[in-house]
Amino acid sequence: MVDRLCLLLIPLQVYSQTLVIRNESTKEPLAGVNVYSDSHGTTTDTNGVCSLAGFSNEEITISHIGYEEINRAKEHLPQTLYLAMVTIPTSSIHVLGLKSRKDKKRFHKLERDVIRVYPYAQLVGILLGEYTTALDSINELWYFRRKQAKKKVFQDIENQLIATYGRRVRKLTKTQGRILIRLVDRETEHTSYKIIKDFRGFLTAGFWQITARLFGHNLKSSYNPEKGEDKMIEHIIDTIIKS
Repeated sequence: MVDRLCLLLIPLQVYSQTLVIRNESTKEPLAGVNVYSDSHGTTTDTNGVCSLAGFSNEEITISHIGYEEINRAKEHLPQTLYLAMVTIPTSSIHVLGLKSRKDKKRFHKLERDVIRVYPYAQLVGILLGEYTTALDSINELWYFRRKQAKKKVFQDIENQLIATYGRRVRKLTKTQGRILIRLVDRETEHTSYKIIKDFRGFLTAGFWQITARLFGHNLKSSYNPEKGEDKMIEHIIDTIIKS
């Protein structure tokens, strides 16, 4: 009885072992948010949820592309955390020569689209890099075995994209799809057409190129940070995502 009473008198610190992260404006869950400390790290799932069980009572950093970064001790984290989006200062827009209201509105839409699809392109780049060694071995296989092995790698990359970001990867707008094509080239130094051709074959790549052109895309287009829309995309990446 005394032992039980002593336990009741000991102050206990109880922290939530899960954290839900949402967009401050839309209240939608944020997937792929980096949650880490000096000794541990994790990311949120498609529901914006991650486990804090691996963290001790230490300062935790919450970081996501296009959003404010938060540093807070585990004991001070709420069960649901809302992240605010970061926008480009008006002075930065003037640097690009966007003076009319219409141009600024178009730029802010581009900004939102880049922030959404850039993580997808980054993950594609990382996954292709991880499969480089495996691809070297696959290229030595007999034709049909090589074709099947590359197809499996392609499907694995697609599955990992969906596992990280959910089915919304397949629900991009026409504009977001075009931006993703350009960013994949930026992150991998290979056009989307070349990636599909290498993994799925010439005929499949040709089919998707024809389909893409019907929707105003070009899988063979290369990213050029010095010209046109690509220059604005590069500006957004440098001033928001990497700042």
